[in-house]
Amino acid sequence: MKKIVMTLFGALLLAGCQNELYTESQKDNGSGQGAYIAAEGPIQIFVEEGREYFIKDVKVGLTVKEDKAFDVPLIVGDQTQLDEYNKKNNTSYLMLPPEMYEMPTVMNFKPNLAMQSIPVSLKNLKFSLKGDYALPIRLSNGSASPIPGEEEALLILEKRTRTKVLLMNGSGSESDKMFPQDFKVKQWTMEAMVKRSAYNANNRSIGGTKLVANAGPHDEIYTRFGDVTIDPNQLQIKTGSAQIDVPKNKFAAKPNEWYMLTFVYDGKITYVYVNGDLVASSEIRDGEYGLIGFWIGGANEYIREVRFWDIARTQQQIKAFTWKMVNPDEKGLLLYYPCNGLKRNHETGEITEDDTMIWNWATYYNGDKDNLNLPMKGRFDDNGGKMFVFPAE
Repeated sequence: MKKIVMTLFGALLLAGCQNELYTESQKDNGSGQGAYIAAEGPIQIFVEEGREYFIKDVKVGLTVKEDKAFDVPLIVGDQTQLDEYNKKNNTSYLMLPPEMYEMPTVMNFKPNLAMQSIPVSLKNLKFSLKGDYALPIRLSNGSASPIPGEEEALLILEKRTRTKVLLMNGSGSESDKMFPQDFKVKQWTMEAMVKRSAYNANNRSIGGTKLVANAGPHDEIYTRFGDVTIDPNQLQIKTGSAQIDVPKNKFAAKPNEWYMLTFVYDGKITYVYVNGDLVASSEIRDGEYGLIGFWIGGANEYIREVRFWDIARTQQQIKAFTWKMVNPDEKGLLLYYPCNGLKRNHETGEITEDDTMIWNWATYYNGDKDNLNLPMKGRFDDNGGKMFVFPAE
């Protein structure tokens, strides 16, 4: 289905005009009064925790405009409906808790009224790290009958994150004590979101892995912008005694823009994604990679959402979590550095302010043993008190 993306600051019309909507639906429904939800797919809205919202983007229409009143009952929060959507679309949305919203259970249509919005009030929003929320809505039988195939809607609440970000200030951070000497991975995914004020020098590193003893460039994972044979704003990964240079017609970095950079090895092919879009791939090597640690380069300036997995994430997964945090308890997530000046207790899940380290939130492997030291000149920047917002408003 086509996804319709809505913002809270400028609602888009879901159809051209009411007359066209109810006339077309009336033809499909045949005789008698019918009711339908005017949406071609899920309605996606970005919201922040602690704020209140009044949503009017879900609209219900009647197939025939009549000079009498009609009632259209609503079924809200049906777990079966949400489960079916998640299964069909390979998503993992959580049910919006009832204490976080208010909405009517019946839509009352006055005479000669053929279309109206379902008023949804959101309050006391608090997201779970396990996923974003969704609210399934379905029409039920009343004085107007639901139109088959047009009786359901899904309101998806995506979290808009307001956060501090790690400012490297020219010095990096690394550790070679994360994994034992015999540690190997058959697949891997590395992600990092960066913003730089300029791309005017070569060999400006992003991040990578520390190698096991006696390992050579075949096991190397080294990512950077620029090299002697490419421009400073070209993306490159060195691995398997070779490299992938991303063509500039596929991606050329611009100053002061955020990019989520993702590198994936599926056991045979290495892929490079930017903001969830594939920009390069190559079959460089096969077999397992050995590693004992991880590093983040000081050339990044601003960096956040650094992740390393022992699985090959799919493009759908990469795209879905480009601007969002991931579940720290997810299987396969070896290292997870939100780089936000917050520490997560791996046993209780409690999150507290602590800007003394670059804290690893992942619990799949070592957890507390995988924290990185804050760079000598590094700090967590709050953007002048306004914080950094993802996705941008």
